[in-house]
Amino acid sequence: MRKSLLAASALVGVALLASSAADAKKATYVTVAPPAGAVSVSAFGINDDNIIAGTYRDSNNLAHGFYGPPDGSNYTTFDFAGDGTSGTQPRAILNDGTITGIGLGGAFNFGEEWVRNPDGTFKTLHKKKLVFDGVVQGGNDRDKFVGDYINSSGVRTGFLGKNGHYLSDITLDIKGITSTDPRQINDHGIVGGSYIDSGGIQHGFILDGSNLTTFDYPGAIGVTAPEGINNKNQVTGLWQDSSATRHGFLFDSATGDFTEIGPNDGDAHEAWGINNKGMISGDSSGLAYPGSIARTK
Repeated sequence: MRKSLLAASALVGVALLASSAADAKKATYVTVAPPAGAVSVSAFGINDDNIIAGTYRDSNNLAHGFYGPPDGSNYTTFDFAGDGTSGTQPRAILNDGTITGIGLGGAFNFGEEWVRNPDGTFKTLHKKKLVFDGVVQGGNDRDKFVGDYINSSGVRTGFLGKNGHYLSDITLDIKGITSTDPRQINDHGIVGGSYIDSGGIQHGFILDGSNLTTFDYPGAIGVTAPEGINNKNQVTGLWQDSSATRHGFLFDSATGDFTEIGPNDGDAHEAWGINNKGMISGDSSGLAYPGSIARTK
């Protein structure tokens, strides 16, 4: 269980100048300022201006959205008024200030998917009359973004969107997939994400047009889940060990190198977004690094 800001004695954030796996090993972890009234906080996305976006919970356990520089000097907080939802969870922030995320609660299994425009207006995602229930996440400078939704047959399916609207499904040429979960598209149109096979194992993938690469973190048990990809095709995500503890990772697809990401505190970690400077947002169940900035030494 993630410790609250009030209970933890040291709360740190991570992002690193990860031009290589060697740089990742030099990462430092710094404190992120919680929004006013926050009891717990997670930052999922980070753009090239090092602006983070994420969610915080108040003393009533209600989730709210926020974005701004991680020192808290200019946070904006907001809430999505969805179809019976009661919580707001931003998942990514684009360079133009567009934010993608989900509304929590109500009748949704995962969340009601939305795009928040830079002017603060929202668009809910849908395919004809089907309102999307799933996770929408990272996008690029061409106004494209990716996510997943539960289709009319009850299958969790990947999709590509643009300018706040659904464009098309994303499918992988693999038999027996039970869930396809794209999480980020970079400026080259390359998508990073995960899929679940017929045995319930979650694997990572990188999709470049019709070229599909699949991978697993070395030693992962059951879960390798990419969450971000930048223009250098560096992938961030999480993997699970034999005790079901989660760890953050960086995967350099050019070299095939994996690096574990997260403070060495013995707790669970998850690495989420990565920007084109190599800065990574993430969190932890212990010291918790909810998405601020650190620099290599």
